[in-house]
Amino acid sequence: MTIAAHSIELGPAPLDAEWRRMGHLLALAEASRAGRALDETFSKQFETVNSAVDAARKAGAWSCLMRTGVSQEALQDLLRIDLDILAAALAPVAQPAQAPRIHSLQPHIGNAWVSLPLLQELMMLESGADIALMAARISAGAPLVATGLLRAEGNTPYQVLRPSARLISACLGRDAELAPPPGAILSTQRGAWEELILPDTAIAQLKDFTAWAARSQEISDDWGGKPVHGPLALFSGASGTGKTFAAGCIAAALQTRTDEPWALYTLDLGRVMSKYVGETEANLNALLESLDGRRAVLQIDEADGLLGKRGDVSDARDRYANLEVSHLLSRFERHIGPVILTTNLRANVDSAFLRRFQLIVDFPAPDAKAREKLWGLLLPPKAPRAKGLDLRQLGADVRLSGGAIQNAAHYAAVLAAEAETPIGPPQIARAVKAELSKDGRQIRKSELGHLADFLAEAQS
Repeated sequence: MTIAAHSIELGPAPLDAEWRRMGHLLALAEASRAGRALDETFSKQFETVNSAVDAARKAGAWSCLMRTGVSQEALQDLLRIDLDILAAALAPVAQPAQAPRIHSLQPHIGNAWVSLPLLQELMMLESGADIALMAARISAGAPLVATGLLRAEGNTPYQVLRPSARLISACLGRDAELAPPPGAILSTQRGAWEELILPDTAIAQLKDFTAWAARSQEISDDWGGKPVHGPLALFSGASGTGKTFAAGCIAAALQTRTDEPWALYTLDLGRVMSKYVGETEANLNALLESLDGRRAVLQIDEADGLLGKRGDVSDARDRYANLEVSHLLSRFERHIGPVILTTNLRANVDSAFLRRFQLIVDFPAPDAKAREKLWGLLLPPKAPRAKGLDLRQLGADVRLSGGAIQNAAHYAAVLAAEAETPIGPPQIARAVKAELSKDGRQIRKSELGHLADFLAEAQS
């Protein structure tokens, strides 16, 4: 079969005919290997589906490629064989039922991505010229590969073609992967801006980060802007100041803005960090590659352990530790997608990382007014409250972080429910003392403020 090398036309049309054609090509390969003939009905159906593919391509079935961020000029360089290759590469994802059929035709490969030998068989390429053209169109300088839409993996002669997450998202309208990326956990925490008690400047920065993530594709696709990594943000502040909750607010805001579901994944450092040389880098590479093309936010807590400062080299371990940090620098710089790193110790983060963050947001300890708002938000809204409960005085007297207030509010609610009484100063006094006692030191009466007068009553 000779492949015509003419450029494609672009416009709106579906790709269903491509997947039907792939199903027929797989049936041909399966029948040929089994040594059985296909009836005339199949031949007529195959001719019909080929005509449908040609008609759809002329109408612009592959106009979805415009949504990948690839320039119009690069798309006009694509040939008919490029579209055949794209259809074969996307088929296992577009039609999951075709994946086991592809795998059964190449059991030695170990996966369902189409290999070069199977691609040649499906496309019925026999002449050396046609095979050379196929190889040329998936070489490093070919449009599909150079634009990042497709990549070849594995070793000759069993290389496979893997579509990028960006290509899958643009042409199929869904994320490339459904399971959490390796080394990450799906977080269901969500929040609203009005629930986040922070200074106005910090709220504005968080909203800017959300806009960056929501508008990046529009700027690159519609405005012709150069794709920029990230957005990458560092949330810096003491424990309990709202850094993790802010990530949930961002994920919720992105979902509202784009009218599409956004996932929030939390990095499990224990599954990524390794004492063995090179494993941490490999684990992080796998995680970030899995996130490519997803509508997802990655949150990395306690990031100073991952992005620590590089030091002087005194032995081989220091050299490898510095190489690890340098690799993380370059890998984050290549990742396109929102990533949030949090730290309690900003001074411990390597300065080279700080220059790569689009935003650095400081989360200060709440002042008296903020603590009053936090108590009002975190005490159960439907719970009965005692008349003597003064949230303004409570916020002024007791200096707790937002996370500590959340714990104390819930503890006080438990005590009130158990005693079948409204939530009042006695329950809150006991809950606050429990929070202040967590570090094992002696609690001063001044730290409890007016609650000290109720402590004896709470413990009686």
